[in-house]
Amino acid sequence: MLSLKNPIDDNGFTGLEGAIILIAFVIIASVFSFIVLGSGFFATGKAEDVIYTGVDQSVSSLMLIGDVYGYKASDRNAVDMLRFTVSPSVGGGKPMDLSGCSLTYATSERILTLQPNDTLISTTPPLPGRWTISDITSDGDSPVIRFNERATIMVRIPESYLALPGERITVTLIPPVGTAVTVSRTVPGKIHDVTILV
Repeated sequence: MLSLKNPIDDNGFTGLEGAIILIAFVIIASVFSFIVLGSGFFATGKAEDVIYTGVDQSVSSLMLIGDVYGYKASDRNAVDMLRFTVSPSVGGGKPMDLSGCSLTYATSERILTLQPNDTLISTTPPLPGRWTISDITSDGDSPVIRFNERATIMVRIPESYLALPGERITVTLIPPVGTAVTVSRTVPGKIHDVTILV
């Protein structure tokens, strides 16, 4: 006759076995909670960095002041030099160091990155393919401008990139921190020695 008795002893857990399993669950839960909290703190720190960077860039921007002038090339009916004035945006943002800026010059067909002149602050016109600060209202010889200060930028266009009558040109001054100032103008049909670009 078959015995219905289970050959495996199933008397149940002892108190010690239950305590060990309970301690294992508590340890695993605490490790997972530590990982989740650590991830949350990391994400919060990254979000804080992004917010501070966004605020820095929004209050650190340049704006165009006044007109944009084009200078006629001596031997051609074209513009070979540009002049415009920039200032930090309204709101009293951080001082802007123009020595770290890059400048691009673009037409409908080409784009060119111009290098700063060897002497960044200079009253003499820059060499072709370079830009300089011809006038600055900041203290001393520093290329740093603050709120209510201005810097006049002179851009010398290389011979093969001269701006012809009717051509649309775009100059972008890009600071190391903050938003760039973009100057987009059309060269008028009649070019004088000094012409206001529209």
